[in-house]
Parts: sequence; structure tokens; C-alpha cells
Amino acid sequence: MVQLQVRLVAPETRVQELVHALRAVMRGAQQARGCRFAEICVPIGDPRRVNYVEEWDDEAELRAQFGSERFVRLLALIETAAEPPVMEFRFISKTQGLEYIDSAGSEPSIKSLV
Repeated sequence: MVQLQVRLVAPETRVQELVHALRAVMRGAQQARGCRFAEICVPIGDPRRVNYVEEWDDEAELRAQFGSERFVRLLALIETAAEPPVMEFRFISKTQGLEYIDSAGSEPSIKSLV
């Protein structure tokens, strides 16, 4: 699994415009083969900060997007950031749920909470 994470600060007068444009990029990702999910988050306390995440089944599925119109648009939007943006590709080899807490032997047990 691969995650693409983008963190940026929108220009003060263009926050809504940027979020709207990212939604269009996100919809394209959500329709693409191999995309598990995509989301945009704007923190309540700092509405100019925008976080964009895509999660892909594998690296090949994500790489197939690099030349797409949607991905080129994402790169163009990143360039409009008011501060230097952060773009990260995270390669995830293992994911666990609540059972991880129980397997670590910590107290209280998740089973007792459910």
C-alpha cells in the first residue's frame, strides 16, 4: 500500500477555490483503479492549512497516475501554495487494528471495552 500525502498552506484569499479544485482532483483519484480512498482535511483552528491524502493498493497503481491530467492538475495546485508545500509518498507494509493493543499486552484489554 502507498499513501500520497500533501500538506500545504493556501493563499489567504484562495482557500475555498483551492479546496474546490482539490475535490475535483480527489474525485478523479477515487474513480481510478487501485485507489482505496482519497480525502481532504482542513483543520478547524487553521483553515488555510490543507491536507490531501490518497491511498493506493500498490506503487504501480499510483505511478500509473503520474502522467494523468488529474495528477498534473494536483501538481499545479501545489505550486499555488502560499508556503513551500510538503509532498510525501509513504510505503506501508503492514497495518493492524485494535487487536494490536491486545497483542502488546497493555491494560485494559480491548475485549473488556467492547
